[in-house]
Amino acid sequence: MMPARPLERRTGGEEAKLTRRIAIAAAAAMASIVFALPPLEAAPERPKRLSARITRVFDGYSFQVGAGMRGALVGVAAPSRHARGGKESFEFLKRLLEGATIQLEVDEKLVDDYGQARYYVYLNDGTLVNELVLLRGLARAVIKHPNVRYRKKLLEAEKFAKSYKRGIWGNSLFDPDNPNPDDDRDPFGRPLLPPQRRRRY
Repeated sequence: MMPARPLERRTGGEEAKLTRRIAIAAAAAMASIVFALPPLEAAPERPKRLSARITRVFDGYSFQVGAGMRGALVGVAAPSRHARGGKESFEFLKRLLEGATIQLEVDEKLVDDYGQARYYVYLNDGTLVNELVLLRGLARAVIKHPNVRYRKKLLEAEKFAKSYKRGIWGNSLFDPDNPNPDDDRDPFGRPLLPPQRRRRY
């Protein structure tokens, strides 16, 4: 039987080199694992909102922010205060916003062609006022580029109000200029129903 070979002792320099090799190999292995993982998708950034106080409501979609310029709801057009539904639309927005502190969100374009600042308005509970007035049938959706962030949501709200004949899309609101409730025109001068073709005999 051959005698056991004595263990070779490594010097301090050899042990340091071995330690470095092991560390390099471990780092390379970790790097290969990290690069093999699929990249994480960044969460969409929430649009910034500004807290403000509404000091006055002018009609069913426009208002004054603090002591500043006139503002209006993005994607919304309400009847004038003298048209059918205009009184109800104005009173609803006034009760909702006048004197209240709310959150304002801006889309791509702030000021419209009429010099009004356009906003998405949020109540403190997160309710989007632009959508709410459309759901109540107190306004109609008017989507203009480039302010299309919530285009689908606003159009669906208008569609809902139309399907249930709410507000201006039904016959429940009194029109001071036309007391006939069976009139087939809306407050914006557009026919609600397409004109029927006359039959030729």
